[in-house]
Amino acid sequence: MNRTRDITLTALSAAFVTVATMIIRIPQPLTRGYVNIGDAAVIAVAMVLGTKMGWIAGGLGSALADLLGGYVHWSPWTFLIKGVEAYVASTSNVKAKFDWRWVAAPALMVVGYYVVEIFMYGNAAALAEIPGNVVQGVVGAVLGPLLGKALAGSLGGMQR
Repeated sequence: MNRTRDITLTALSAAFVTVATMIIRIPQPLTRGYVNIGDAAVIAVAMVLGTKMGWIAGGLGSALADLLGGYVHWSPWTFLIKGVEAYVASTSNVKAKFDWRWVAAPALMVVGYYVVEIFMYGNAAALAEIPGNVVQGVVGAVLGPLLGKALAGSLGGMQR
């Protein structure tokens, strides 16, 4: 592939993830985090871009949303957690009617945030955040593949 094209698509996709993450934010007071719809964008761009560019766009875009939105303390963890989520989603089959990785990716996000929240805020706060993260993950698991298929079609069936 063309290196300039790869860098441009990754940067545009990271920006898309950032905007999608910041557009709707529901604060979670116990952990000073928020619920958002960015997981749909993370899954979509990962499905289209593949493993390398997908995990960079998903992790970086989500971490930038934390940095720009005043959640600096979450940005390194978000980069790791969303990067893993994107990597798993990027290994899925874009043309499938259903792929188990569309569910596994957001499930790993829920587990990742739970583990970090235990260390940052304690088990009670971490447990209280699970329902919001599950809702966020379900939205991502449903909308992400639909959006990914639409993006893949608009990019002319881009080969990963």
